[in-house]
Amino acid sequence: MNTCPYSNTFGKMPRFRAWWFYATLGSLMFSCKVSVPAEHDGKAAYHDLLVHGGDSATVAHRYVGLENTVNFRDLGGLRTRDGKTVRKGMIYRSDNLSKLETGQFGQFNDLRIASVYDLRTDHEIKGKEDHLPAQVRYLHTPVVEDNAGEIKGLKKRVLNGKITEQEAKDMTAKFYADAVTVHVGAVKAILNGITSSEQPVLYHCSAGKDRTGIVSALILSILNVDRQVIVDDYMLSNYYRRNRAEKTLGKAKLGRVIKPKLNMDAIEILSTVDESFINATFNAIDSTYGGIGPFIENQLGIDQAARLKLIAKFTE
Repeated sequence: MNTCPYSNTFGKMPRFRAWWFYATLGSLMFSCKVSVPAEHDGKAAYHDLLVHGGDSATVAHRYVGLENTVNFRDLGGLRTRDGKTVRKGMIYRSDNLSKLETGQFGQFNDLRIASVYDLRTDHEIKGKEDHLPAQVRYLHTPVVEDNAGEIKGLKKRVLNGKITEQEAKDMTAKFYADAVTVHVGAVKAILNGITSSEQPVLYHCSAGKDRTGIVSALILSILNVDRQVIVDDYMLSNYYRRNRAEKTLGKAKLGRVIKPKLNMDAIEILSTVDESFINATFNAIDSTYGGIGPFIENQLGIDQAARLKLIAKFTE
């Protein structure tokens, strides 16, 4: 017979204390709704993108409202520095597709996506494998190797209060910088695969905001989109992930009942994106390689002629 491990404790608890416990727990459950602070709610990013990157109709139509997915959007629709527009319907980004249901395959297939690049590690994928239509080509292309499961284990460290807000910021910024320095070989292979495709492609990580955001920023850089527009587009993840972030923060607030050391500010940092993070990627490129131009040519192996071909292919 299955029994609740707390039943004896509660049974022996004095009536007043038991009432207080349940009243407090109930109050917490009803008050666990947490709003993401304005800095990370994405509203400003949406406004900024309209100002710098396009009209409201264009920006709104980039979002793919496919149920059970988060932050699923078209990379196209943004203006480039030479007055062109990134083509729509060619490159998509999202969070992981483990919850995509068979009944949604028709909507997914309407996008004509032929290949999906999964940027997650083996540890992250386990138990959350992508659920895709049979004809879609699946490619596991991790940005980083994580044989020890450190990325997945990060959640446990946060829950145990072992990571402060500043540590969360520093760790994330380093991750963004390492992507274009330590792991530049993997990033190069991913970018070359995506941009060489003649059919629509999609790429994603776990939440669709960090590694996916870095890859998006680099593709848009190759296509000559202004850096500020790229940053605005990156920050838009907070807009489309706001409900998910609020749910995470709500659970964290409730979780402090049994995990009092849990740092809510660290949870917020890891549940959202911040301009300083993508700037850590760009700063690493500028300081290590002398700018985005040399980085694209020397590290990604895309010379000027090849870059012009990609611009012609992916802009109009």
